[in-house]
Amino acid sequence: MMKLGFLSQVSAWFKIVKDDAIILYYAWKHPRTPPYIKALLVAIIAYVFSPIDILPDYLPLIGMADDAVLLPTAIITITKLLPASVLDECYRESMKWRKRVPWLVITIAILMLIWLILSLIGLGYLISK
Repeated sequence: MMKLGFLSQVSAWFKIVKDDAIILYYAWKHPRTPPYIKALLVAIIAYVFSPIDILPDYLPLIGMADDAVLLPTAIITITKLLPASVLDECYRESMKWRKRVPWLVITIAILMLIWLILSLIGLGYLISK
């Protein structure tokens, strides 16, 4: 019974992050989004795609941990910083799009799982040598 509660909480959290990410996409394009919000979006995207990390990605599990914590936290925090009028407009726009791409989250999860498996295989190979 406790596992179902935990899984439902994790599922709800993923839904919030996904919904906020879509809202931020529309906020990026919105003319009344404050420049500091756009600067934060650029900074977080640059960090995710930058080869420089707090913890290097080649460290299995630990290397992805900073990205796995930082990105969702930044998405939720930046969404909360949006002015209410911009947030409402972007939310309404995002509702149209959310219904069309539920496969996106599944695709990302599968890619992350593949990366994790390959990392563990690589780590096993390095340990065996």
